[in-house]
Amino acid sequence: MMSGSKIVLIVDDDKMTTALLEKELLRGFFTVFTAPDGKTALEKIDTTNAGIVLIDVNLPDINGIELIKKVKAKKPECEIIIITGYGTQDIAIQSLKHGALDYIEKPINIEELFAALGRAQEKLTEKSSLFTKNTLLIIDDDEVVIKRLKRFFESEGFEVFTATSGLRGLEIIEFSKIDVVISDINMSDMDGIEVITAAKKYYQDIEGIMVTGANDDENAIRSLRAGAIDYLTKPVNLDELLFSVKKAIERIHLNRTRLYRNRELKISTEIISKMNEELERRIQERSTELSKMQVQLFQTSKLATLGEMSAGLAHEINQPLGGIALVAKSFRKLLERDSLTETEIVSGLNDIESSVKRMTKIIQHIRTFARQDTLKFVKVDVVDTVESAFSLLDEQLRLHEIAVIKDFEPSLPQIIGEPYQLEQVWINLITNARDAMDEKDKQLCAARIESCDYSKRLNVTVKYDIDLDSVVVTVADNGIGMNRKVRERVLEPFFTTKEVGQATGLGLSISYGIIRNHKGRIEIESLEDDHTTIKVIFPTEDSPIYQKLEETAEKHDAVMAANSERLS
Repeated sequence: MMSGSKIVLIVDDDKMTTALLEKELLRGFFTVFTAPDGKTALEKIDTTNAGIVLIDVNLPDINGIELIKKVKAKKPECEIIIITGYGTQDIAIQSLKHGALDYIEKPINIEELFAALGRAQEKLTEKSSLFTKNTLLIIDDDEVVIKRLKRFFESEGFEVFTATSGLRGLEIIEFSKIDVVISDINMSDMDGIEVITAAKKYYQDIEGIMVTGANDDENAIRSLRAGAIDYLTKPVNLDELLFSVKKAIERIHLNRTRLYRNRELKISTEIISKMNEELERRIQERSTELSKMQVQLFQTSKLATLGEMSAGLAHEINQPLGGIALVAKSFRKLLERDSLTETEIVSGLNDIESSVKRMTKIIQHIRTFARQDTLKFVKVDVVDTVESAFSLLDEQLRLHEIAVIKDFEPSLPQIIGEPYQLEQVWINLITNARDAMDEKDKQLCAARIESCDYSKRLNVTVKYDIDLDSVVVTVADNGIGMNRKVRERVLEPFFTTKEVGQATGLGLSISYGIIRNHKGRIEIESLEDDHTTIKVIFPTEDSPIYQKLEETAEKHDAVMAANSERLS
């Protein structure tokens, strides 16, 4: 039975493409079968010994990749070459991942076709027996010479074609895959040099050997310029001619091997490129997901913080409301006595206006903090962000009987940052300190130590460190402190030492993420049952570390703002 490496099944519903492929394969002495769809192809896989299958990716009844799977299931040793149209290279790469060996693109390049076929034959047959017979074409108008050379080369294992004219030789070359042409130079219709020149235009991998009855240097030079590998004079020495033919065959094999390896390199490079593109796409998707998750966690933390501060915020708003109520009550009594003067009206309205402004400021701050309509990295005075945090927490800290000691260095250098994110960091650190001191107070009172004579102290400092060229914010408390194991895990998401339902464990983790996004760092020093001191260190706006941040900040902020707006 014929070797499967020489039997090809073409699966394509395009009749023109099928006809072109069939013609070229017949030239290469392949046995060819055709199928217009996947169903017919699978039937012919069962009834033929096809070792190579050419499959178009777009078939009327089945996807090309699915057909690959079915062919491989029926005949695992079969080699598959995919045919693709313009714009379907991604599908071709996917086909390679599912078992195809190679692909060729439409319009079909004949050299690439035979490179792909050669690679398939290498996979199916041992390299030493890849081409069991090389083909020769002998062109000479002397039939005695033709018969002599034909007999000689057939005895050497070659498949030999003959022609008595140049035109007939070109016809044979067009319809048969010829490796080497041995041609006389002087013939009636066209000389051998013209034949090899025309053949080279058809097929670049054909080799030519010129033979002439005259020792003519000019013809020798013309032959070599036309691409002939050698030039011999009559009477021909058969051993010399055989040596030239073998040299031509060796050159063909080397060129084909190089062609196959180049093709393999191209395919491998394209696969790696597509894999890298896919990896980059997945990384981008993952980064987007993480960005959205960060926004969601940040929003969760903000809402939790506002919930915790509700009592203090209510007090802040109740005070001006109480003032307005007193003015209204005073006006009513004066009206009942008919003693409401213009001076008292102006004074009362001024009080109302002042109270309304105070409430508007508080509500606007809460609203902006909660929604964060825009997130933009700008030049920031760190002290302003700390003061904003205290504007929401001052009353709450007073209700918890915490003495606050502030030490803010004046005229500090600015940093590049997002004000409301920084404010969130200070709120998280201060509320953690508050809880730590409340817990210590609870434990001391429960143990009746020193009659619960414990003073809660919160120290917050903002200073410039000239050695680090950085602004340093320190939040220190004399609360419950942390042991070594807690310190090691305190920045992990969802880690908390509080009881279930009392905390999310997101505060410090989110703060850590914000600090890193600001190119800063956090340092934690704590002693169990004694104190905790947290330092946050930010490089100033003139620090070189911000050069890259400023280049990418606008793009980052746009994404974060869009996500924040969507979530709010």
